[in-house]
Amino acid sequence: MKSFSRGILGLFIVSAILLLSDLDNRNKSKPGQQINKGGSQAVEGKMYSIGLSYFAPEASHDELLAGLWSRLKELGFERNKNLRVVESHSNGEIGNISSILLNLDNQPLDLILVTSTPCVTAALTSVRNHRVAFTYCSDPIAAGAGKSYKDHAKGISGIGSFPPVEKTIQFILETIPGIKKIGTLYNNAEANSRSVVSLMRKIADKKGFELIEVPVTGSSEIFQATQVILSKGIQAMYISGDNTATQGFDVIAGLCERSHIPVIVNDKELVGKGAIGSIGPGWKGVGYHTGDLVASMLNGASPDSIPLENYVNENIEVNIPKARSLGLTIPNEFLTSGNQSQIVRKQRFALVHYVDSPNSEDCEKGIRKALEDKNLRDGVEYSMKVYNAQGDISTLNSIAGTLVNESWDLVFALSTPTAQLLSKKLTDARLVFSNVGDPHAAGLGKSAAEHLPNVCGVSTMSDFEGLINMVKTLHSGIKRVGTVFTPAEINSVSYREHLEQAARKQGITLVSVPANSATEVLDAANSLVSQRIEAFCQISDNLTGSCTAAILKASRDSGIPFYGFVTKLVQQGAIGVCARDYFEAGYEAGEMAFKVLNGINPENIAFQNVKKTDYLISEQSARLFKVDLTEKVKVAIPNLKIIK
Repeated sequence: MKSFSRGILGLFIVSAILLLSDLDNRNKSKPGQQINKGGSQAVEGKMYSIGLSYFAPEASHDELLAGLWSRLKELGFERNKNLRVVESHSNGEIGNISSILLNLDNQPLDLILVTSTPCVTAALTSVRNHRVAFTYCSDPIAAGAGKSYKDHAKGISGIGSFPPVEKTIQFILETIPGIKKIGTLYNNAEANSRSVVSLMRKIADKKGFELIEVPVTGSSEIFQATQVILSKGIQAMYISGDNTATQGFDVIAGLCERSHIPVIVNDKELVGKGAIGSIGPGWKGVGYHTGDLVASMLNGASPDSIPLENYVNENIEVNIPKARSLGLTIPNEFLTSGNQSQIVRKQRFALVHYVDSPNSEDCEKGIRKALEDKNLRDGVEYSMKVYNAQGDISTLNSIAGTLVNESWDLVFALSTPTAQLLSKKLTDARLVFSNVGDPHAAGLGKSAAEHLPNVCGVSTMSDFEGLINMVKTLHSGIKRVGTVFTPAEINSVSYREHLEQAARKQGITLVSVPANSATEVLDAANSLVSQRIEAFCQISDNLTGSCTAAILKASRDSGIPFYGFVTKLVQQGAIGVCARDYFEAGYEAGEMAFKVLNGINPENIAFQNVKKTDYLISEQSARLFKVDLTEKVKVAIPNLKIIK
């Protein structure tokens, strides 16, 4: 018994040692337990790891990953820095996927990411130790991921992207009038392909054409299957997002070209390989959209609490020369240009100014620059139709009526009246604003986070306390300042109130005079002079912004110094400005628009204030008005720049 007891005790000690030695590994197998779970931003100092399993290398998948890594980098997860990615593919063979996933599941990872329907299906049975995220999957329900998008399997969540089958077939029917037979081939083992072909059959019955379908079990069967389909007298070949067919697309396209049969697809990357057109998910945008899901799960969010989602960032691309070589004409509704080369279905943007003003023009320039920096080129990836109401509300109403009757991917509103009116009229359009001083007073939202569901944007609310501080520093003992405001503009009324509050805090009285039209601005400025103001502190609104020259004239004629909130005024006669950078405001709105275009709902994007403020003083104007720029002044005004 003593020997037996000693043996039991020895086993207990050895077991305890093994448990303690494996404690670190067991902790690693529970990613996210040390951090706030579910946040999108990377935790500083933490290393993350993803196991990536995919079907095979292909152009569409590369686009998806480019979008995914881009979004993760924005959120602070950067490959080869704080994010390790262990990736492996099955080389196009479904039978290899399970063993790849079993290998990943035995590694210390924060998350396993699977792309393609076969990988999703395999993950449901092969992964036991890790949370799973998925994307690049047409139909996650058909893949077995759940009964519905809300009632899904435990331990997994992700993004489905069901292709626009009905719209693709409509493209085929309109491009080839009178078509009777459409062919397709697919791997019957892929659940997504079965779902797509099932829908094709229903549409065929409804539209009155015959669907010629041939299933394959692997890429080695594609050549023969394509020959069989072509022998049936088809007039077009439709290849959806089937992984096996995509892998063998060069064979399909080559055989169809010899038979003068057009090929239509759902992956735009195949247009350059022989297809005449593609209507389908923009995979880079899908990847970008997936980034937020992956980030939150890397930080410990449970997939059980995240519903599945269907997201298609629709992209249309056609190859006109290829279509013409087959005697086909692409319908105008699928084009946005008469360009004779390969044409991408451009994103259609509308941009609306309320009035000609430097601020609004700078915002537009900033928006265009941000889009350019995101590789969206005017005339290539997007077209921008610019409207200007010329300061007339009835004209703005007319513009809104025009916009309502057309389809837009995004609308930019560059002023408070514009954002107010368009947000009421275009309730179904995605709206991004800039050059709006007080979005809450304008009725766009109750707070930065709680706002109209289709609206987001960048506020240019002025730094009133900063300007008053500048004026008081340069003019010791000043008691009265004046501004012209526009009662009809909500932002102008709000600005006047904020300026008055900032002045009152410093013991300064604000005298304000209203102006309702361009002809009244000079009279209002002269009225301020007659009321013995000691400095103009001119707020920025649409009316006075377009008539600043009149107020500057009153300043020069009276010898009363002028201060404002617009950068360019220091070149036009102002002593100093405390200016939000309107180009930067536009640029930040352009960056926000890019997020919207890539699938982030405007409802989930908080309003933000423009980040950059310039404190500028004109040395020449200061000298003219006998303002002494001492070192004490330079210290008292933060980040001050003296303009020579």
